[in-house]
Amino acid sequence: MNEQATASDSPFIQGRNARLYGQSADSCPYPEGSQDRAAWLQAYEEAATDDPEGEKG
Repeated sequence: MNEQATASDSPFIQGRNARLYGQSADSCPYPEGSQDRAAWLQAYEEAATDDPEGEKG
């Protein structure tokens, strides 16, 4: 069986989706100090600034 990672498997996408679906930053599944955690948290924070729901205009 050939298992391939998809973009949705990336920590970055997971972090973005967590923010968009209302999860807390504490829900990050990656260990402290890991690159995956850093990517997850970065995407989580960036999703807050990219949120179209919060835009008025």
